[in-house]
Amino acid sequence: MAVSVFIDNNAWDYLFSRKVDLAVDISVDDFVFSITREAEFEIRTLPEELKVYVTKWITCGAVTTDTYFGFAEANSDGESRVGGFDCGRFIDLAESEILSSENGVIKDKLRPTGLYKNEADVSLAARSVHSVILTSDTKKVLGRVVSKYGGIVVNLALWPEDISFDSYMKTQCASFVIGQ
Repeated sequence: MAVSVFIDNNAWDYLFSRKVDLAVDISVDDFVFSITREAEFEIRTLPEELKVYVTKWITCGAVTTDTYFGFAEANSDGESRVGGFDCGRFIDLAESEILSSENGVIKDKLRPTGLYKNEADVSLAARSVHSVILTSDTKKVLGRVVSKYGGIVVNLALWPEDISFDSYMKTQCASFVIGQ
């Protein structure tokens, strides 16, 4: 069974600079790549060349968007973080517990992306219940994924130049077990 991998927005810089081709440089039988709905907000603010690279992988289906099912609030301050009918999936209990537990780290400051500070990281942390998180740093929120929730975070900043993306991912994800 393929390992589910959620891509943190900052990981795109590394994939782009190392010219990773998600259609060629990784075994599609071994990995399935996704982003959160919150990551879609962040893509809009990327530099144009990087935005084209990211959008290419989403458009061709190499990367999908995972959205929780829900209804937008009438007093919402912007775009919905959840999907409605035929768009979202039901949140799993463990994901819900992580979102509740980490909710306090989301700051009231709205960023240029349209997200609140740490909002995207908390969303990624929840996905660590069933997926590997691919990032390029070890922020406090994602660092707690490993220590508090037992998730796996793969840091592209530690990816050696002489190892292929596929080999690095297989090595880093070797101990991942679905439903940890």
